[in-house]
Amino acid sequence: MKKPPLNISGKKRLALILVFFGLPIIYCIGWLILSQWSFHHINKIFIETVSQHRISAPLKLSRSGFPFSISWHTEKLKVATSLLDGELSLQLSDIAFGVSLLDPTTLKISAERATLKSTNQQKEISWLFQSNALKFTVNRAVFGKPRLLFELETVELLKQDKTTPNPSWGKHAVTSKMVITLKKTFQPDSPTQKSAMDISVDLKGIRLNPSPFDYFDDIKNAHLDMNIVGFLDASNVGSVVAWRDDGGTIEIKKLKVDTPPISLEMSGTLSLDQELKPIGAGTVLVYGAEKFVLEKIGVGDISRTEGLMIQLAISLLPTRMNSDGKLSIQVPLTAQKGKLQLGPFIITELFSIVG
Repeated sequence: MKKPPLNISGKKRLALILVFFGLPIIYCIGWLILSQWSFHHINKIFIETVSQHRISAPLKLSRSGFPFSISWHTEKLKVATSLLDGELSLQLSDIAFGVSLLDPTTLKISAERATLKSTNQQKEISWLFQSNALKFTVNRAVFGKPRLLFELETVELLKQDKTTPNPSWGKHAVTSKMVITLKKTFQPDSPTQKSAMDISVDLKGIRLNPSPFDYFDDIKNAHLDMNIVGFLDASNVGSVVAWRDDGGTIEIKKLKVDTPPISLEMSGTLSLDQELKPIGAGTVLVYGAEKFVLEKIGVGDISRTEGLMIQLAISLLPTRMNSDGKLSIQVPLTAQKGKLQLGPFIITELFSIVG
């Protein structure tokens, strides 16, 4: 028995055509409109942010992500600016830019590799930061002041001294993860109030080579929370001097370093002296010093007599609770006359920021 032919009315045919052909076309047009909208916001946030710091950053992007996402890509991007009459340059590779329809004030950038290079004004000493992966977020939602968030993995710090024969890059530090947050503090218009920049840095798995302090070459965690008071234009030495002369300071709210069995926590204020060397004062809270001394006696790094003398000196120091609520010894820290001193002991020599 033959089945009767399907009788599809004209309206149904039109509906089917719209479903199978019209909707994909509408979707494609919508995707193009939204991607162009995202490009407008990406370009606006990025250019406005870097222009505040006199940074040149040519932006040539290609559209991608169709059909299920929207992003813009570029293979390489180089951002450069002056730093203390030298140069600071950031080079990124395989970069993706994205902005959400629900949050058009936030720009997210990811890169497979990032290289930050700093060269002094004589072009003799260069510092290099390398990272295997970078996530960078710019948020301009609060009073138009950008909040910058950097997340990096496997960061290496290298140094090259071109004054030596056959200069090579020497590795000074490695950290498995670094998170940096920069945020301009909103200040009401007032001649008596200064602008400020809040900076927060979190580090995990740090190895120093060589360590500036004995026994502290392998650090589990480190955290820095500080505030730069006054507008600090670090593009040239003259601007830094003007910042210092106008009362500019760096307030270290908390610098915490965990290198078991010891935990160090510091707070204080820094500025620059006439030779542009760090000058300031603060306090260091040390937890676990007694256990550290006992461990060093046990492995023979210090003699028992030396250990007893150190323990006696520790017992005479004042104590205070640290941020974790643990009773810690309190030691004054000073930076003056080109020396960094922990109590009466000289820790290291301090150098000029343009040296």
